[in-house]
Amino acid sequence: MDRIVLGDKMKRSIVLIVLAILTVIVYFSSFYYSSVIDSVAVATGSLIYIGLSVASILVWLLIFIYSDSKNKLPWLFVIALFPVIGLILYIMLGNGFRETFRYRRRMKQLGSDYVVPARHHDHSDVETELSYEELRLVKLNKMTSQNDVTFKTQTRILTNGEQKFPVLLEAIKNAKEFIFLEYYIFHSDEMGMRVIEALIERAKAGVEIRVLIDSMGSSKRMSKDAIQMMKSAGIMFAEFDKVWIPFLSNKMNHRNHRKILVVDGKLAITGGINIGDEYIHRSVKFGFWRDTSILIEGEAVHDLAVIFSGDWFFATGERLEDDRYYASYPSEEDGGVQVVDAGPQSSIAPIKQSIFRMIMDANHSIYIITPYLIPDFDVIMALKNAALSGIDVRIIVPGRPDKKFVYYATQSYFEQLLAVGVRIFTYDGVFCHAKVIVVDEKIATVGTTNMDIRSFYLNFEVNVMLYQTKSIEALLNDFNIDFSRSTEIIYTEWQKRSIMARTAQSLAQLFSAVM
Repeated sequence: MDRIVLGDKMKRSIVLIVLAILTVIVYFSSFYYSSVIDSVAVATGSLIYIGLSVASILVWLLIFIYSDSKNKLPWLFVIALFPVIGLILYIMLGNGFRETFRYRRRMKQLGSDYVVPARHHDHSDVETELSYEELRLVKLNKMTSQNDVTFKTQTRILTNGEQKFPVLLEAIKNAKEFIFLEYYIFHSDEMGMRVIEALIERAKAGVEIRVLIDSMGSSKRMSKDAIQMMKSAGIMFAEFDKVWIPFLSNKMNHRNHRKILVVDGKLAITGGINIGDEYIHRSVKFGFWRDTSILIEGEAVHDLAVIFSGDWFFATGERLEDDRYYASYPSEEDGGVQVVDAGPQSSIAPIKQSIFRMIMDANHSIYIITPYLIPDFDVIMALKNAALSGIDVRIIVPGRPDKKFVYYATQSYFEQLLAVGVRIFTYDGVFCHAKVIVVDEKIATVGTTNMDIRSFYLNFEVNVMLYQTKSIEALLNDFNIDFSRSTEIIYTEWQKRSIMARTAQSLAQLFSAVM
């Protein structure tokens, strides 16, 4: 399937590049002749107009026919306003073939046995009985991201930074063999330096340590001095897909948004919380920061180690083939746990598929907390369908924005959801960064994925699926607290918002797919 899609994208890219070249040739040829021969100036002007119009119409048709719904309208609008520049920008930023092909080619060098975690857990003595809906979701996730469900994994919800960082620091301090640490944002502020100092201490004790940061997310937050300190201590350090010229590279569209810690193959942490002072409520701008991470012990740690090793290979070219990195350490049974990862190298959008299936299979309740609510058409329709079917659908979004334009885009979806019975809450005066969904109080997903197009299709993400685990009770308890601290938006009141607000929200939604 991926090969077919890749071939289609290649053909589409070639056509668009040819169109861009022809458009530029027409433009500059017309300009040249109009400057040399005055008598044909009017004709040349007409030629320019006709050439640009024809090129724009052709590109419009190509995008309309072939492009996914997630970014069709914004690019049509941009190309209509700026025919030549818009076309070039679409080839650079809107058409992801070049970067997608590069990721796939690099990962194929590892070999299928390395990229795909070929581990099928023994379910012979499992006592947990999954429902038909749960089994279908397990099968879907296994097909899209190749990770089997494990029943020999313990999990614990880490609510906010004050619960996560003591556990993270303790895990680092107890490391005996190796540490994998991968973060989208890693500040070298007070909290970040505590983590760095703990890593340096273990490196000096002989523990093998690799640190991977996203170059866009952390480049301005991690000081050169801090990086040098780690390297001098023997820590292997790398940046994921460094962007040398922002806005002129498709790389900036595909960021590594994952947050992963793996220690000795026995323990892992992932979720929404990055490393920095703002995540322990020390930000002057945000104050209290609501977020969620998850601690994993047992068989599922293997899958997160495999994900890290793939990202590390992509960033450095180094193969991590030592068997000790991928050893399995089963724990006591506590429901099912399944790791789902996604990235632009896949045309399937595994985590979006998983979330869509969760929503469509819900029987009585869907609880969502997300910092951004900019879903695509499929997820919007699934949420509407659930609410119209009488399912209790509740969504918590921030009460204050981190980016105003994105916040307006989030608000732009409120009216259509409220109109069909979806209940939307804003966390009072707080930026909530947690990415959690609980369905029917027995299935949940916790991870790095926002409910937006960028997370679904462009970023590298990872989520943990939970089936009937004790951690779901902790998530439900968090939701009850969050609902009590939030204000529900009333549909009739929301309809009374100003024309200015409606305009800002509509414009933000129009461009949300290209942000």
